[in-house]
Amino acid sequence: MCNEFFPIIKPGGRVVNISSMMGFTTLGRCSPDLQASFRSDNITKEDLVGLMECFVKDAQDSAHSQRSWPNTAYEVSKIGLIILTRIQARRLMAERPGDAILCNITCPDWVRTDMAGSKTQKSIGEGAVTPVCLALLPPGAKEPHGQLVSEKKVQPW
Repeated sequence: MCNEFFPIIKPGGRVVNISSMMGFTTLGRCSPDLQASFRSDNITKEDLVGLMECFVKDAQDSAHSQRSWPNTAYEVSKIGLIILTRIQARRLMAERPGDAILCNITCPDWVRTDMAGSKTQKSIGEGAVTPVCLALLPPGAKEPHGQLVSEKKVQPW
């Protein structure tokens, strides 16, 4: 989808991906080698796909725990989305450097939805605050870009 939409985003546009802090916290529990691979400033989309395929194979072989992968595909998918956003942000800077398009990822936190249930911390409206703020960053803004943002704050990478 992004391959089709990125070329037609107008200058000054905003891309806001929605994920979960689960990916961020889970990455910290992976092996140092896996962390280094995911956190590399030079990781490519192909590298990321390779890592995701490695997880699938390791999970199918029941070897994912031995190789320091998280226990669920949900957690790995959230790591993947965070890293993909960073790759997309680099791509936008390389291919459209003067267009001031910002690309970030956010976590709305634990929001009352069918999936999370009714005893969660936030309403859907409260969870929408950070994504909407990122979508409405003012013209000329240069940051955040390629960042994980939660509660309107960039999370240290």
